[in-house]
Amino acid sequence: MISRIVVHDRPAEELASLLRLLREQAGMTQEELSYSSGLSIRTISDLERGRTTTPQRRSIALLADALCIEGDSLEHFRQAARGRSVAQCPSCSARLQLDELIGQKRSA
Repeated sequence: MISRIVVHDRPAEELASLLRLLREQAGMTQEELSYSSGLSIRTISDLERGRTTTPQRRSIALLADALCIEGDSLEHFRQAARGRSVAQCPSCSARLQLDELIGQKRSA
């Protein structure tokens, strides 16, 4: 289980590195994760390389189940899959989202 996620400026890269980290922590190869999740090896590879930037919710749910991701780690994983930066704690995440909204309104 991941206890700390670092905020990145590139959410696609964040998802890619997070998925790879979770898979490696589970001691699985891409092939094993493919078998466990029901997703193709290519899908997993594309996600880990950042080629797929908008995965389907079902794919993320299947990966989370196959990797036994729970609790805060599951929420971090879902946030990264949605293309949102992930903070270390919920209050940081809320503050980050508020800052993003304020920045969008100022630039509009």
